[in-house]
Amino acid sequence: MNQKLKWKKPTVGRSIRHSSGGQQRIVLILVRSILGGAAVALILFVAGALAFARLPLPGTLVRPAACMISGAGAMVSGILLARGFGRQRLLCGLGSGMFYALCIAAASALKGGFQMGQREIALVCMLLLAGMLGGALTAVKASGQRGR
Repeated sequence: MNQKLKWKKPTVGRSIRHSSGGQQRIVLILVRSILGGAAVALILFVAGALAFARLPLPGTLVRPAACMISGAGAMVSGILLARGFGRQRLLCGLGSGMFYALCIAAASALKGGFQMGQREIALVCMLLLAGMLGGALTAVKASGQRGR
């Protein structure tokens, strides 16, 4: 019998196949990465909204601040993804940034045509680079620990 697949006896007249532990681990890492990045971005967006509401900041800073906050969320997501997999960390960070960039592109397409102006392109580049930064930070930290 294959060790990766375990069959359970049918409970309602059909066979049930459980997925292997490796697939569940990958899904858990991906979900934790997405939720962690979204939670950090949400907390920073709330803090930014409070700062703009209570402090005399110019309204022209809202878009750059939102771009930086989105980048911070993508970076945390890249860090969590790279730590979860433990290898090819820069590619994990790139994948995280690519996920968020594709989400922004899909939202732009659903909004009313796929028109990417300079602001949207800057946001996509920020998300890609922030995700890669998260993967690079974990790679640098891991190589520093190995050198000791």
